[in-house]
Amino acid sequence: MEKKAENSTTNYAPEKISEAVEIHFTKIVSGGNTTVSGTIKKGSADVGSVSFETTGNYLITQLKPYDDLTSEEVMVVYNSVPGCIAEMLND
Repeated sequence: MEKKAENSTTNYAPEKISEAVEIHFTKIVSGGNTTVSGTIKKGSADVGSVSFETTGNYLITQLKPYDDLTSEEVMVVYNSVPGCIAEMLND
């Protein structure tokens, strides 16, 4: 039997950014496209999101509300996300 499409979803353990901040990532592989979405949380509150797609060739990291994060947390989030994406793509 010929496969029409092969899909796979992977949920990752939260990536600890600081004592209070973590990112929850999900990767979906469908056909030739890989999509990664992430929710950035500080405690139990959502403070941002991550979107990545191979087909569209984009990475968006959004922080909202920005003031809920310290300047150090902001820097660590933006420095950590590309490495997390690269690790998931090689997974």
